[in-house]
Amino acid sequence: MTEPLLITPTELRQWQYCPRVVFFERCTPVKRRETVLMTHGREKHQTELVKEQRRTLSRYELTEGERRYDVRLSSASLSLNGELDLLIVDGKVAYPVEFKHTQRPPDPGHKLQLCAYALLVESELGLSCPHGYWHSSRTRQTYTITFDTRLKNRTRKTIEEVCAFIQQEKCPPPTSNTVKCLECELKNFCGDTL
Repeated sequence: MTEPLLITPTELRQWQYCPRVVFFERCTPVKRRETVLMTHGREKHQTELVKEQRRTLSRYELTEGERRYDVRLSSASLSLNGELDLLIVDGKVAYPVEFKHTQRPPDPGHKLQLCAYALLVESELGLSCPHGYWHSSRTRQTYTITFDTRLKNRTRKTIEEVCAFIQQEKCPPPTSNTVKCLECELKNFCGDTL
């Protein structure tokens, strides 16, 4: 019996950014070189999680809730597994939180990633997730992402799309926004982008 294909919420974000990232990670595993930006972002991410433990919940407009860090979740029925930065639980309601080290507001890929975590929380923990939070450690802004029917359906559709793509193992066309390629750790494997 073959194990079910599980993808990560991060891969949904990467798929939205450039499908080739998922292709190189899943279909032709290559040794990725970590860029300076990736190293810096990971270090800032850890620093942000340490600071978060000392803060109140006011940035989330919550008065109470239990913080759970690095929450591992997996669901074969959703074809997802991953580790959530932070989950705030208040009774039967939960709020997933993602931290990013960027100056830009959340893009569609970030919203898919956060919604995928919400689907995992609802499926595996039986908690309701009406919305979640996306926090920029650079701008100090926290955005509320509502998990409406449209976003949940789009997330489920993208999960199916990515899983089907991985099973086909067919290299997708390059991103149309080649500015993304300039700092990409995989650009040496894309001979047709720059």
